[in-house]
Amino acid sequence: MNKMKFLTTPCFVLLVLASRMAFADSVSLAPMPTFTQVVNQYFSQWDINGDGKLTPDEIDAAMSNPKIHGEAAAAIAAIEQVVRGNKYTLPPITKDYLVSSPLRESFTSDEQTDSADDVSKMEKFNHAPAFQPRYFEAMRKLRDTSRELFPQGLPSFGATHQGKLGDCPFVSTVGAMVYRNPSAVKAMFAQNDNGSFTVSFGNGRSIKIAHITDADIAIWSSAGTNGLWFTVLEKAYRRILAATEDPDRQDRPSIYDKFGPSKLTIQILDGHEADNIALKQIRPGSPQLAALRKELITAQREHLLVKAATPAKESAPGITPDHAYAILGYDADTDTVHIWNPHGNNFMPKGSDGLQNGYTTKGGQFDIPLKDLIQIYSELTFETQSTIRR
Repeated sequence: MNKMKFLTTPCFVLLVLASRMAFADSVSLAPMPTFTQVVNQYFSQWDINGDGKLTPDEIDAAMSNPKIHGEAAAAIAAIEQVVRGNKYTLPPITKDYLVSSPLRESFTSDEQTDSADDVSKMEKFNHAPAFQPRYFEAMRKLRDTSRELFPQGLPSFGATHQGKLGDCPFVSTVGAMVYRNPSAVKAMFAQNDNGSFTVSFGNGRSIKIAHITDADIAIWSSAGTNGLWFTVLEKAYRRILAATEDPDRQDRPSIYDKFGPSKLTIQILDGHEADNIALKQIRPGSPQLAALRKELITAQREHLLVKAATPAKESAPGITPDHAYAILGYDADTDTVHIWNPHGNNFMPKGSDGLQNGYTTKGGQFDIPLKDLIQIYSELTFETQSTIRR
């Protein structure tokens, strides 16, 4: 769309084989052991007090231990996802319980497979969790993630995708920032002589990350072959968010901690105030809609971030409920908004694009008339040009 002027990111060739060779010491390319085999081998190392049960503190200790890597890190990350996600009724986490877990989830008709690890959702699950598919997914991330901070020179918009952990306000904001100006995102990072990282946020705070463990990569956001930057940024963001919510708290946030609303995320990452606009009362042809158009034009002209939130219930096919999206552009001539879902999904409507069938989506991106957007989405968040008070 020729009127959408946010900066686009250069395309990069994904050198998967070279990336794997760069970190072969961390993740072996030998045949992958099963989750059961890994638990049998490493459970006694995770069980620090030797009582035959894994406590949340013991899981946290394993997650933050840089000596635990490869398949052991992937397995403990799978356990962390389930235990910290608080979506299942769990017995004591013994070795026997872990090795006897089902190989796949047994979802009922009213349960969504993509929300099993999304801690922003309130669903509870009655079936037993399956650790093995989570372990395999963690191993895939370890094998696909470069251990260099920016191996391709700049962060890539195409590498910013949300997992299943309810961090859509964070991922959608970071993706929009990379889409707008990847060089500015890269400038947030410094790699220190001792191998640690320092991340400087727009709100004036700097966070030092001593190291990134394989378990961090396995469970949190990863940019894959595009580098370690996304995982470093999320780990630093979780720490600064925890300090924002509770100044006395020093430990890293747990998996179920909130990632903050889009307004707070913009304030932390980009250092500007943000305003929310509720869409419920805006009607086609109203003065409020005309004012919203002006806000979109201003945001595009000044390269300001714009976020969109959906209500808790599905409002159109292919549109994820209770979710944060990023608005990447606005075409004033056609009154059309270009939106990005950080899930990076593809969707093909059963019929023509519109409220009834949804909107053709590729890599999470789709176009929607503004008159439809105000009916589907519940709220827009606009970054302003006002610097937050520090």
